[in-house]
Amino acid sequence: MQAAATLLDDYWSEQVQGYVQPQVVLFEQSTNTGCGGATTAVGPFYCPPDQTVYLDTTFFTALKDQLGGSNESLAQLYVVGHEWGHHIQNITGGMEGLDLQTTGPDSDGVRLELQADCYAGAWIGAAEDQTDADGNRYLEPITDEQIGQALSAAAAVGDDHIQETTSGQVQPETWTHGASEQRQAWFTTGRTGGPQACDTFAVPAGQL
Repeated sequence: MQAAATLLDDYWSEQVQGYVQPQVVLFEQSTNTGCGGATTAVGPFYCPPDQTVYLDTTFFTALKDQLGGSNESLAQLYVVGHEWGHHIQNITGGMEGLDLQTTGPDSDGVRLELQADCYAGAWIGAAEDQTDADGNRYLEPITDEQIGQALSAAAAVGDDHIQETTSGQVQPETWTHGASEQRQAWFTTGRTGGPQACDTFAVPAGQL
């Protein structure tokens, strides 16, 4: 996670003028945040008031055992990159003026989450080319299998997959994060097009 934070800071400092790095807190069971108390049930999240990424370390096991997604390294980097994406939205004003009370496939909340998926993809798309001050690569070349692992994680946290897994019923009108297919698609959009391709709020209703 320390290495991931280093790469993310390096990447976003080049993409966002006046970039300010977030804090990162790893926790198990429960923690106190600027957004109030949080438990394992919340999973990884970003808190705008204290500009902190909170990562419940047990989530990665649940991602595999309960949701059927991958728990490999690039899948974990996708999750971290997604939460970092929320930080980018926060410091660039992307969270301002949104209606986050409304749910559904075209809601502001879903668009916000899909944009964070896209930002995660943008970073991962560039990560294997990132080097330290001595020119050494931080990551080995990313394989198609590893990209598949990240896509597996994105699918596992889709609203439709979670609803079908937990209740057997899919209710799009209650979605807050987007369907598995949407999350995979926007991750891929970011990976191939960079952060400039991540304006989910410009996409017409029904086309997300």
